[in-house]
Amino acid sequence: MDEAVFVSALLAAGIRLAAPIALAALGETLAQRSGVINVGLEGIMLVGAFVAVLMAVQTQSPWIGLAGAIFCGAAMGALHAYFSVILKVEQIVTGIALLFLGMGLSGYGYRLTIGMSGSPVAVPGFRPLDLFGLSDLPVVGAVLFGQHALVYLTLVAAALMAWMFRATRLGIMIKAAGEYPVAAAAAGIDVDRIRLACVTVGGAFAGAAGAFLSTAHLWGFVENMTAGRGFLAIACVVFARWKPWLAVAVALVFGIADASQIRIQSVLPMVPYQFFVIVPYMLAIVALAFGSGRNGMPAALGTPFTRHS
Repeated sequence: MDEAVFVSALLAAGIRLAAPIALAALGETLAQRSGVINVGLEGIMLVGAFVAVLMAVQTQSPWIGLAGAIFCGAAMGALHAYFSVILKVEQIVTGIALLFLGMGLSGYGYRLTIGMSGSPVAVPGFRPLDLFGLSDLPVVGAVLFGQHALVYLTLVAAALMAWMFRATRLGIMIKAAGEYPVAAAAAGIDVDRIRLACVTVGGAFAGAAGAFLSTAHLWGFVENMTAGRGFLAIACVVFARWKPWLAVAVALVFGIADASQIRIQSVLPMVPYQFFVIVPYMLAIVALAFGSGRNGMPAALGTPFTRHS
């Protein structure tokens, strides 16, 4: 029974840690399927985390904080889309600029506002739910029925995105923009508009991922608190072959690895904790190494579209 309790707690924590990575990975999947890569996810997540905390403190509502994070994430996504889609700037360069912009904005904004006092601020955050009153069930209760609302919304978003790509005209248009933009344009599809919308929505997902970290996971903001999760999300997309459900599944592997390393630290205190902290990132390197083939990758990913290309 002790083993079952341990596994249940590990899975529940792994799901919570995986949720922000999965959210960012879903947004990046959408952007990359349209042909645009955004390596600035980390910066968007940081801004989302800060804005969520600031607005939650000001309004005493984590939902308003989440809405603010989504709005700011979408604005930063739109900024990336403007430079990479309209101005045809190299997408990697724009993404890196977005990363440092997000790091600077979130840190500077925090110091000017709720961080000015130097003392911790009480943040009204999301609490775990008790769906159908079943969260106390042994073994499966905390795993299936005791997660945060954003965890369930992430699963709904993954299902909707998978359905959209598989069965809707919009999904076909997005895939066409990422695979055969010239042919798509010849068929009457506005490739630039599709890419603008997808990158903007992808930024909104990253903003929500940052809000999860600061209002559901930590209940506070710390500079650079994303700690590389934006890059883990990109690794998820590649390893999942640009499929939404697989991206969520890979994010869950990273989340469980993160939850495991936290527990192993207490079991093996003689080993420097930094050794365990790097486990999820080592997994990301392995994922990129084995998933770096072009199987499933949109053919025009990273390539600016011009009507004469």
